[in-house]
Amino acid sequence: MIPKKHRQLLFPLFVMVFLLPFVYHAPAIGTVHENASTDTHDLGMYYEILRDSTNSITIEDLIEGTYNSSFTPSTEKYLSFLHTDDTIWLKLNADDLITDHEQMHWLEYNDKIEFLTVYAVNEDGSYESYESGLFNLQNQPFPYPSLLFPIDGPEVKELYLQLNGQLPLTIFTKLYSNNSFIENVLSYKFYSGTFYGFLLALALYNLFLFFSFRERSYLYYTLYMFSFMLYQATMNSFDVQLFGHIASPWLLTKTLGFSCNLMIVAMILFGKEFLEIKHHLPRSNRVLNIAIGLAFLSTIALFAGVGQYFTDLFITTMALFVLVFLWISGLRLLLKGHKSARFYLLGWSFLLFSMMIQALVMLGFMPLSLAVFEEIPAYSAMFEALILSFALADKITLIMKDNRRTQAELNETLENKVLERTEQLKKIQVELEHLANTDRLTKIPNRMLLDHVMESEFKRSQIEGIPLSIILIDLDYFKNVNDTFGHQVGDSVLVETAKLFQASVRDSDTIGRWGGEEFLVICPSTTLEDALRLAEKIRTTLADHPFEEVGHKTASFGVASQISSDTLRSLISRSDKALYAAKENGRNRVEFIKIGQGEETLQSESDPLLRK
Repeated sequence: MIPKKHRQLLFPLFVMVFLLPFVYHAPAIGTVHENASTDTHDLGMYYEILRDSTNSITIEDLIEGTYNSSFTPSTEKYLSFLHTDDTIWLKLNADDLITDHEQMHWLEYNDKIEFLTVYAVNEDGSYESYESGLFNLQNQPFPYPSLLFPIDGPEVKELYLQLNGQLPLTIFTKLYSNNSFIENVLSYKFYSGTFYGFLLALALYNLFLFFSFRERSYLYYTLYMFSFMLYQATMNSFDVQLFGHIASPWLLTKTLGFSCNLMIVAMILFGKEFLEIKHHLPRSNRVLNIAIGLAFLSTIALFAGVGQYFTDLFITTMALFVLVFLWISGLRLLLKGHKSARFYLLGWSFLLFSMMIQALVMLGFMPLSLAVFEEIPAYSAMFEALILSFALADKITLIMKDNRRTQAELNETLENKVLERTEQLKKIQVELEHLANTDRLTKIPNRMLLDHVMESEFKRSQIEGIPLSIILIDLDYFKNVNDTFGHQVGDSVLVETAKLFQASVRDSDTIGRWGGEEFLVICPSTTLEDALRLAEKIRTTLADHPFEEVGHKTASFGVASQISSDTLRSLISRSDKALYAAKENGRNRVEFIKIGQGEETLQSESDPLLRK
């Protein structure tokens, strides 16, 4: 009996065993079967090449022989001109390729190109032309991923291919006899069906596991599999076959870049979730988030008409960067002891190898080969998909083990958890007390906390015989601010004023919002003279400060210092009277009431006491 925790391994293991013979014996998708007719030619080495930078040469010029000396023989099996504004002419001698002129032949161009015209030139100099490419798909003899051109007639002497467009010009061409072409189509359908069916089966199986385990890694794996299938399908021009008759040619030129960006986003989401990069590698997580944003921006640029060369280069570089970055992230986590990264790293290595080869070819650093776009991606994708499926199963097993271990630890340390919860409740209580004692708008102490601090400091002053002073502040003409600019601006002025006051007082002082536009500063161990100097400092700081919308604002200050006969109420009353006097005497001033021989005497900032 197989343990339940290993059952999710069964399906990918079964698929691998079942399909291994097909993988081992299968040719590349889109290539002819080994047992097919030998009347099939890869045309690369047969071409003579002419690059027309003027884009003015016509087929008539070539038939007349004007440019015969300008053609150069090809030395490569697969030609690549990448992004070029030149018109590329390729010339073929039909007698070198066709032995049975009575039989129909098919010329296949196995890549996307915007404009492709094939000229079949007869011995008498007449010719037939076949226009195709993404902008002429209506001329295709039947829906097929490749562009097809029928070559029929014993008089055909030469073939000319005229290539134009903004897409990279990569030349994968074959010439088939009619029988070998039929064999190739059958082989193509069988092996492409096997390839995509294999990936689809794994994707659907892991989607089922997502609904069973509710583990997002399975969902992102499924998304990645579908995006990879879409990317490979557009690479193999299945979008041309399926939607070429209804989709605009312009859209078909963008599908490969779009599917590549979609695959980049999906592989990032899967890698982040599977490796838990956000938790283990937060800096790497930020880099990957930026990469997702760049993928979206490059998609917008792709459809906004930014140059094809630039977008292709950027997307290819992005794909290569993300692959390498995710591989390195997996390696870092493996070296840190995260076992779940082992299968991921192995599976990712297959894809990294495949995509690096493709990227280096597309960037022009390696020679073009059909295997780069057919065999290597097919085999790499199949092995990578299987290994990543094993990786997911392995991760679930590790998660289950961790859960059991965590449960055991919870049972053993219940008391610690209770203590931890108690500490959390205490912290919450402290936070609630802070909220209760903090003014909601200005974030400084409110009236409730000020009353408590003032009562405490007043008692301490009486017991220890140390001085205590308070400063009552009221913003001048603040109602005009609300009436003129609105309450939102008034609130912002209060907030900014509170920050200025906080920066102006000492660490030992307590400043809070007394109510409305009034503020109170409690100054322990502070004489009247020092309190007056502090009030004057606050007054000038406020008067000199420019507010964004209302300009300069001022405030009136009432200062009082505790005497032996004071009560808390009398102390506050005296500062309130001083504040009222400051308002009456013109505002933007500091006033205090001097106590002498049982009388209260009003003093202002012009008093010599302030000038000490």
